Amino acid sequence: MKNRVILVVFTITALILFSVFAAVAQETGATGKEYHVALILKSLSNPAIWSIADAAEKEAEKRDVKLTVLSSAGFSALEDQVKQVEDMINAKVDLIGIQPVDEKGIIPVIEDANRVGIPVITVDTGAAGGKLVTYIATDNYAAGIQAGEWMVRAIGGKGKVAMIEGTPGSMQGRQRKEGFHKVMNDHPDIELVVSIAANFERAKGMQVMEDIISAHPDLNGVFCANDEMALGALEALKQRDMVGKVVLLGMNGSWDALAATMAGEMQGTVVQFSRLHGTEFVRVAVEYLSGARTEWPEYMPLHTFVADTLMLNRLMEDVDRVPQFVAPKID
Repeated sequence: MKNRVILVVFTITALILFSVFAAVAQETGATGKEYHVALILKSLSNPAIWSIADAAEKEAEKRDVKLTVLSSAGFSALEDQVKQVEDMINAKVDLIGIQPVDEKGIIPVIEDANRVGIPVITVDTGAAGGKLVTYIATDNYAAGIQAGEWMVRAIGGKGKVAMIEGTPGSMQGRQRKEGFHKVMNDHPDIELVVSIAANFERAKGMQVMEDIISAHPDLNGVFCANDEMALGALEALKQRDMVGKVVLLGMNGSWDALAATMAGEMQGTVVQFSRLHGTEFVRVAVEYLSGARTEWPEYMPLHTFVADTLMLNRLMEDVDRVPQFVAPKID
């Protein structure tokens, strides 16, 4: 199943990624100096975040960059993350990348880096203050809008919908929520019955989903702000024999979520290019440190799309037909 999913996702994303890489392609060889760059992420137990780290490590190896990847104890472990940034400041690294667990709580330590002249890039999740080189991330507000518009179509423009949010204080979670809520509020025949946090965690997503369907057994759809929570919500639906009765949409495009979508257990996932966050971080870091480019936009958005059951299975049909194709003879 995983290999089939890989083929399908490659088919969907190849042209999109080609245009992105064509726009940002740079020489990936050595720069003449080895830079030491740190990338401080949230929990690496999350598949999307692991993909960011893995892609960054591979890109750093290509560019002869020393990369230190650190992970906090969880999605709300602010003190842990602050200490990691302080440790990298004390280590006098050349640049620090941060995926903040809290957009406001991270500001003081970013300012500490600013004071000693260490540049900072935020990745995937932004910060509400401090001086940054740039912010590389999915356009999470637009992704929330996409999720909302897809949900409206999936439930026929009317019914009861819930949202399972990420960690309170997370910029990405807040933006996804704002985008989704806007669409729901624009449709008077849809009632957003509850919107509650599950901290981007699978176990918490299951627990929250159990509470939601207990209170709202006539629920029509639920959007989870990441795939881990969606997969937890799926387990709750399985226990109630409600798989397919409640439209379930996640976000990230993880392998497990795509496989569940192809199987019809989930109905879709908003796919983001997690690995591109990692490769772009290293590219921007090297170009900034080497002086190859001195001015950067405040925000470098990465785009998303919804992969649903219908799309994936139609593409799978096309993939299955490819080996059967025989080119016609030309006289």
